Amino acid sequence: MTDDIKMTYLKTIFQFKNLINTEFGRGKQHVLSLTDLLILQGIQAGKSSVEIATDLRITKAAVSQCTTALAKKGLITRTTDPENRRNLTLALTDEGVAQLNSTDAEFDQAFSGFVDEMGETELRQMLKLMDKMSTIIGE
Repeated sequence: MTDDIKMTYLKTIFQFKNLINTEFGRGKQHVLSLTDLLILQGIQAGKSSVEIATDLRITKAAVSQCTTALAKKGLITRTTDPENRRNLTLALTDEGVAQLNSTDAEFDQAFSGFVDEMGETELRQMLKLMDKMSTIIGE
């Protein structure tokens, strides 16, 4: 392996890390991280915290930490199941729905420009390779 490929790989991973840390909703009451956005979308889709963790390939503890913060911001509610205290029901508040809708619109606009510039075929190829890389690294 050449040092050139290794350095390009490391720089690319670093740049993607910076993209992942992008915040959405600047100028709104609550700024959302990409993780927050994906968790809110999962909650809106009716997924449990375990399903969200599985989908995002993160720990249940990470989802719990994020949902606690989202609840403190008033974007979601976390209700304990009275029959099984280990289960939490997650739901968006009205404010959470409004924040998610405006953030989704903001993201859709940015994503549309990205797809226009990159092209759908190349984007699909890149996503396939990124998924493969993620699987390899995660093993």
